[in-house]
Amino acid sequence: MSSLEPVATPIEDTVIQTTRDAPKITATRPKDERAYPHLENMCRTLRRYIITMLAEAGSEHPDSSLSAVEIMTCLFFHTLRHCPNDPLWPERDQFVLSKGHAVPLLYATLTESGYFSAGDLNTLIKMNSHLRNHADSTLVKGIEMSSGSLGQGLSFGVGATLAARLDKHDHRVYVLLGDE
Repeated sequence: MSSLEPVATPIEDTVIQTTRDAPKITATRPKDERAYPHLENMCRTLRRYIITMLAEAGSEHPDSSLSAVEIMTCLFFHTLRHCPNDPLWPERDQFVLSKGHAVPLLYATLTESGYFSAGDLNTLIKMNSHLRNHADSTLVKGIEMSSGSLGQGLSFGVGATLAARLDKHDHRVYVLLGDE
């Protein structure tokens, strides 16, 4: 498993004023675009996992996974609050994959995050494997929602956000949408 410690870097703060009663959001941008080399290395690692996994499984749809590597890397290894040892931690941020064919990317990301071992990736869509061709939240810890129809994740994300607001939880819900 890779080290998930952030690299120290000088940061410029930019304050963005939002409308109505919404709070101010502070966005941080590194002064140097190469300030996060561990994220670049993680992107390469995830791509290797995806290609190897799909070749071993004889599966299709590498484009769905490869097109979102940078987004997932930034979310899981820089932004998202999550805990592999306690995947149902109430204060975790939630990630919903709504483009189901990108599930190999989600599996690779969860592996590098520590949710399960890299050896499991070789079992993608094989008999008795918990790694199916669509995300299944009943079989893999770290998956918030089982995927199926394209776009259903947005509704789930809205519902999860409203539930968190009602429960006064301080976490965010991220939904990755796509057409494949």
